[in-house]
Amino acid sequence: MFRPGGKGGINYGDIPPNQTLYVNNLNEKIKVPELKNCLLELFSSYGEVIDIVAAGSLTKKGQAFVVFRDISCATNALRALNGFVFLDKPMKINYCRTKSDIVAHEDGTWKPRAKLEAQKEEAKRPKTTPALVPPKTVAPKMAAHPAGGDAADGQSSNVLFVENLPAEVNEVMLTMLFRQYPGFQEARLIKGRNVAFIEYADELQARDRCG
Repeated sequence: MFRPGGKGGINYGDIPPNQTLYVNNLNEKIKVPELKNCLLELFSSYGEVIDIVAAGSLTKKGQAFVVFRDISCATNALRALNGFVFLDKPMKINYCRTKSDIVAHEDGTWKPRAKLEAQKEEAKRPKTTPALVPPKTVAPKMAAHPAGGDAADGQSSNVLFVENLPAEVNEVMLTMLFRQYPGFQEARLIKGRNVAFIEYADELQARDRCG
């Protein structure tokens, strides 16, 4: 079934040695069950093979993954069989770029493929924070707040009433925005109402922030 062939040069590239070998340039006319049996017969002579993955889909034909129990066996097989004529075609072998599922299950690092892909996509997205649009502030005398003045008698207050806030705003964001001005004391957000009270040390400092 197998016949001797040349063992072309091994190109490891930047892939570190691991238990799984990626084998390509296989005969695409061989059915998957027969191909896996032949691969198992050949590679088992170099150590314990714990899994062979091959698929018959058009995009995955002609390639397979051979998983050994340990790295040294995989390395010996790679060195001996890279370029070996197998089923009328010289094999091309390299270490696999990713960990096989069976190895990941054994060492406890396995994750469902869909979840893993989603995590990779999330990691690629730029980290952004919601833009804080400068809010509209109204005169302190219009704020109905017990700590400030009475809007009815026109007295001023050290508390600003802020409205038209974006839905994603929180107290930390408000604090960062308003504490850059002298006299800032506290930001109190009224959840679900898109309004907040900003307290300053005195009425003059609060009045300076009105616009």
